[in-house]
Amino acid sequence: MRTIQIVPWQREWQDYYYHEQKLLELEAGSPGDHIYHIGSTSVPGLAAKPIIDILIETHELSMWSEDRLEGLGYTGKGEHGIEGRAFYYKGEYIRRFHVHVFEKESEGSGRHLALRDYLRSFPAKAKEYEIIKKQAAGRHPHSPSGYMDEKHAVVQRLEQEALSWNTNRRKN
Repeated sequence: MRTIQIVPWQREWQDYYYHEQKLLELEAGSPGDHIYHIGSTSVPGLAAKPIIDILIETHELSMWSEDRLEGLGYTGKGEHGIEGRAFYYKGEYIRRFHVHVFEKESEGSGRHLALRDYLRSFPAKAKEYEIIKKQAAGRHPHSPSGYMDEKHAVVQRLEQEALSWNTNRRKN
């Protein structure tokens, strides 16, 4: 049984991302794909579950079959609840990496990148999110769905703030 645990931010997470990014580029990347570190582990100072989230923007999502990353130790889960995404995870009982593949300039890709940049730019918002994550993990240590459900409203609000901020930032 997996346990949801929020731990202090660790500088090593960036190194883990860079290592995995190189593997993904060499083994599974296509020309024109872009690979990004997203999620809480990509925001310096933000406590997180120690799982590195990686976003791959691709020109052709249909090329990402469930077994595409199998040679790198990943398990494919299809859309896994988010339309227009291919999702993969590495590590059965102890998750190490999640890979989210979206088509370039899709709503899903834009949402993830905007939220990451927003939390990096506004430490008070990142702290607010950290508090909610710790509370949710404390109440639902063995229920990923309970954890996600408890955070849902705050994540939705932060995403909307991030998208609005990102739009205004691009205009200026």
